[in-house]
Amino acid sequence: MAVGTSTIIVGAGSGGGVAATRLSEQPDHEVVLIEAGPFYATDEEIPEHLQDALNPQLEGHDWGFEAYFIEPPEERGAEPYPRGRLVGGSSAVNATIAQRGSVDDFEAWAAMGNDAWAWDRVLPSYVRMETDRVDGEAAYHGTTGPVPIAQIPVDRWPDFQVGFVDACMRKGFPRCNDFNAPGATGVGALSRNQKGHLRGSTLVTYLREAQGRENLTIRDQTTVRRVLFEGTRAVGVEVERDGEVEQLLADRVVLAAGAIKTPQLLVLSGVGPAAVLGELGIDPVIELEGVGRNLYDHPIIPVVTRLKNPDESRIGFFSELRWTSAGGRENDLMIVAGVIELKGMNFPLDIDDRSAGFLPAVLAKPRSRGWLDFKSADPNDHPELHLNYLDDREDVRLSMEMTRLSYELATTGALSELISEVLFLDDDIVGDDDRLEQWMRGVVNTGFHSVGTCRMGGEDDPRAVVDQYLAVHGAESLYVADGSIMPEIIHGQPNLTCYMIGERLAEFINERTLANSNAA
Repeated sequence: MAVGTSTIIVGAGSGGGVAATRLSEQPDHEVVLIEAGPFYATDEEIPEHLQDALNPQLEGHDWGFEAYFIEPPEERGAEPYPRGRLVGGSSAVNATIAQRGSVDDFEAWAAMGNDAWAWDRVLPSYVRMETDRVDGEAAYHGTTGPVPIAQIPVDRWPDFQVGFVDACMRKGFPRCNDFNAPGATGVGALSRNQKGHLRGSTLVTYLREAQGRENLTIRDQTTVRRVLFEGTRAVGVEVERDGEVEQLLADRVVLAAGAIKTPQLLVLSGVGPAAVLGELGIDPVIELEGVGRNLYDHPIIPVVTRLKNPDESRIGFFSELRWTSAGGRENDLMIVAGVIELKGMNFPLDIDDRSAGFLPAVLAKPRSRGWLDFKSADPNDHPELHLNYLDDREDVRLSMEMTRLSYELATTGALSELISEVLFLDDDIVGDDDRLEQWMRGVVNTGFHSVGTCRMGGEDDPRAVVDQYLAVHGAESLYVADGSIMPEIIHGQPNLTCYMIGERLAEFINERTLANSNAA
C-alpha cells in the first residue's frame, strides 16, 4: 500500500461500505475494503434470490451463526441466527425497512457521556445519506443522498395490511405519516430503502458510486485473521484468501464486521477480557472487559396467521404500530405487520402455504442483555451467541401485552375476516399468564438486530470498548464502525443507523486527518 493516508476497513456491510465510500472521496486517502463474502460488481450480477427486496433472504449468503435465544441453553438448544456474508452485508439480505433511531435514543446515548451522538449531531448524517420521498416533515429529510427512501403506496398493499392499519385506528391509535419524524408514534406505512426491485443496500447505493475510484480497493472472499499491532498501535491486518496468508499494512484499521465478528476479531488480536484471552492462549495487547458483552437484540414474539385469500404478488413489511407502555420509554412497543414468504421466517411452519400473515410483537427497548462466548482462537470458528431473551421480568410483562394485542387484532373485527387461522396460539394460552409465558419462551425469536458488543463510552465506563469517536480504548489507529458500538439498542430497525455510524466514523477520521495535516 502506498505511503500516505491509508485505511483498511474490515467488513463491507452497512457501516463499512459507507465508511469506505466517504473516506475514498478524498483522492489522497487510500482505502482497502475487505469482505469475507462475494462482491457483485454490477446490479445484473446479483443472484436472482437477492433481487427480491420485499422478502428477507435467510440463506445463500449467510455466515451460519447459531444462537441460544433462551437461558439456560438446554431449554431450546442452538438455533439459526442469519447474518449477511457478502459485500453489502446484512443490508443486502434484510427486510428493507428504513427506520431511524429516535430523538430519545440519541439523547440517552449522549447522557451516557457520548455528546457527539446527541440528536442534533447525528441528524445531519441521516439527512446526508438519503433521498427521501416520504410526505413527511422536509426539515428532517435529505433529497440528494445515495439511499432512496419511500413508502409502498397503499393501493399495492395486501388486504391484510390495510386491515391491520384500520384495526389499530379503530382501537384509538393515531395515524402516523412518517415514522422517521421526531416523536412519531401510532400506526402507518413503513419507509423502505429500495432501489427499484433491489434492496438499497450499501452494495447498490454507496459502493456502486465509489467502486471505480482508483484509491478504493475492494477485496472480497477474504478472511481477516487478526489485527496487527506494534505495541498498542494498529498497523494492519493479517488476511487469508484461497489458503494464502498475507499481511496488509495501513495508517489505521477500522473494524466494521458486525456485532458478532468485530468483537471476535478484537479477541483474536489480543484485545478483550483478560480471562478470555488467557483461556484461548492469546497474548494480551489491551485488556477490555466489555468486548463481547452487552449483546442487545429486538426479541420478537411471532404471531403468525393463515390467510383466507393470500395474494403472492404482494409480499413484504409495509406497516407498523408503535406505542408507549405505561411508565415505559417512548415507543418501546411495536407490531410490524407483513405478509411474508415462509422461507423468510426464521422458524419452521408446518403448512402448505407459500406465505403467511405476520404480526410479530417486537420489544423495542429490551432490558435483557446477552453475551458472546469465545471458544476458539481459530478465526473460522464462530463464537457462541447467547441472546438471553425474556431474562428481565419487565420484558416478559411487556411481551405479554404486545402478544395479547396482536392476537386480539387477528381474532376480532374486520381483520379477523381475512384470517382463517392463528397458528401456535389460542384463547386458552392467551388468557393464562403462566401458559403464555411458557409459550413465549418456546417461540421467541430474533429481530436480526444484534448490536452493543463493543459499546461506546468514556474511560470511566469499565465495560466500554470504544470512545465516542469510535476509537478503541487503549489502542492507537484502531476504530469500530458498526452496530456493535451502540451503548443500547435503538427503538426501530437499526440498519439505517448503522449507515449513519459509517457516516460519523468517516467524519471523525477526516476531521482528524485534516487537523494533523494542518498541524504539520
